[in-house]
Amino acid sequence: MSVPPYAIAGLIALLVTYAVAHEMDWVARRLGAVRAPGRRDIHTHPIPRLGGLAIFAGAMLALLLILPVDRSVALVREPRYVVLAIPYHALSRPLLGLLAGAAVITLLGVIDDLTPLPGRVKFPLIYAAAAVPVLFGMTTQFITHPFTGASVALGAAGGVATVVWLGSLAIAMNEIDGVDGLAAGVAAITGATLLSAGAARGEAAMMTVAAVVTGASLGFLRHNFNPARMFMGDSGAMLLGYLLGAAAVQGLFKTVTALSLIIPLLALAVPIMDTGFAIVRRYRTGVSIFLPDRGHLHHRLLDRGLTQRQTVLVLYLLSALLGLGGLAVGGINRTPSLIILAVIVLALLAVAWRLGLLRLRPPQGPAQHADLP
Repeated sequence: MSVPPYAIAGLIALLVTYAVAHEMDWVARRLGAVRAPGRRDIHTHPIPRLGGLAIFAGAMLALLLILPVDRSVALVREPRYVVLAIPYHALSRPLLGLLAGAAVITLLGVIDDLTPLPGRVKFPLIYAAAAVPVLFGMTTQFITHPFTGASVALGAAGGVATVVWLGSLAIAMNEIDGVDGLAAGVAAITGATLLSAGAARGEAAMMTVAAVVTGASLGFLRHNFNPARMFMGDSGAMLLGYLLGAAAVQGLFKTVTALSLIIPLLALAVPIMDTGFAIVRRYRTGVSIFLPDRGHLHHRLLDRGLTQRQTVLVLYLLSALLGLGGLAVGGINRTPSLIILAVIVLALLAVAWRLGLLRLRPPQGPAQHADLP
């Protein structure tokens, strides 16, 4: 009997995150990491917000134990005993950089959860943390020409693109963490999508990281679904976004083609689209892009009368459909892929217009602090 390493990694992340989250309520209250209701907030009573440390504990333990395992773990029956065969190898420098970057970005999130940082300070620090794995060699190395199929070396531009990708996804996942269970559920769905993409390509590291994100998100979701008993905070949201970006870098981004980019972009379309619209909205209305507001996608759905649970379920469904669309586009020929992609883009624009994301409205007053949600 053999068990794939990604399945073990996901299970470890789920169980450890779920168990540690039980203890984080006491820790968060002792440290004062409690989110009181504010102008933009939906919750009505103070809630602990250091759940990201539980996600970090589950994810890091699973990654440390399973990333060095690149083949199935087997239970071998011998005449007089049973042997557990674990194909183990040393971690490569890029994978060590992935772990180091996860630790740095979580530490930054914890600091922000305890003492909110201004956006002008936090943003550069997020991208600095995203540069850590690049310094260890985890980077996009080549891009495939869409017409000739030739591989073009990216050089230093590949490192810059990787930093922007990892940092931007950490910010994007933090942006959508405004409704109970939303960020955790979207991260779990996206992780499952990237796990499927990695399985189709046999990318062991990508599958392990994606499974860990899925497991840790589901383990925390039990504590975070409405009505939430705990928030993941910036530490958890930024870590999940970072790990999802790293999973894509480990698999699809080693040699980039136009179609392979579509899978992670569509899988992560909800946080990417929401963040993009937020930046444009704030800029065009003369508000600092670092100041949060009530114009996010989940706020628009709530303003239309949906409950918190209905809002997250709608966005779960949207994320799942976009992820399936990305898998479909990445697995078929170019012409059908472009047709499907065009339909998905038009549908997204229609939804965005219907929800008022493309129309400007005056901001409803700045939040009490200047960090992004």
